[in-house]
Amino acid sequence: MKKLRKEIYTPTDLNNHLLFRLESNDRSLVRVIFCSRNLGDQGVRLLAEALRGNCNLSALDLSSNRIESEGAHSIASLLIHQNNMNSNLDMARGIKTLILSENNLGDDGVRSVARALENNKSLESLWVDDNSIGAVGLKLLSHSLQKNQRLERLHLKHNSFQSLSPLIECAFNKKSLNSVAESNHTLKHVFLNCGYSYECDELERILKINRLGKVEARRTKIAMYLEKHLSVLLQLDMDTLVLPRMLCIIGQNGNMSTMYRLVQNLPSELFLISRANNDDPMDVEYL
Repeated sequence: MKKLRKEIYTPTDLNNHLLFRLESNDRSLVRVIFCSRNLGDQGVRLLAEALRGNCNLSALDLSSNRIESEGAHSIASLLIHQNNMNSNLDMARGIKTLILSENNLGDDGVRSVARALENNKSLESLWVDDNSIGAVGLKLLSHSLQKNQRLERLHLKHNSFQSLSPLIECAFNKKSLNSVAESNHTLKHVFLNCGYSYECDELERILKINRLGKVEARRTKIAMYLEKHLSVLLQLDMDTLVLPRMLCIIGQNGNMSTMYRLVQNLPSELFLISRANNDDPMDVEYL
């Protein structure tokens, strides 16, 4: 069988031949580099319409194309449509790398992109450098990433927001035990320009935890939270020696109510840890 040659395509303009190849789901066309072609919102709309049924294109570079909020809406609609197509598939297919750098999305455009990110199952890397994203836009992105379980790399250089606190809270929300478990545990890299000092260091520490993997990251953050909030353990009336098993329960399903139910319904004698030197102590593995 002849091996399919995958193609990186760099067209000079948005021509009918390219649109036809995208609409027909050309399997050899896996990456389209369409930077600095002055597409504008209208051109992006045509491109997004051509891609609605395409599940083979994995990377799309639309940097420096004068894309504003209307074009961002077209891109967001495309991502949502592709995600809906993936709803019944075990393996998500669609755009994995989307480069929108050096456009003018602004906070309004980011609002559309953020909405599309919430439940997206395919996008792994998003570039929105130099897009006039302010505090509102960063907050919108961060809120959507609390629900997103796929994106690993986010490029945010040369924007206008002044604080990283929304991103930090998104990746490690310390308001409650539930909020810690429901934080984002999959974002591994955020690319920023210098100037955020301590906040950047704090964010990097959290992202380093995320790079341990989703389950281990959740366990680690919960352990860090509980270490500083021992009153949670006291409210459960449980011995701290059962903490490893409790963390295992949480790490596997992230469901706080399930963990509380399991712990509270256990007979109190199961929390008694034998201090005797024998081979029959109550082992946490049986909880």
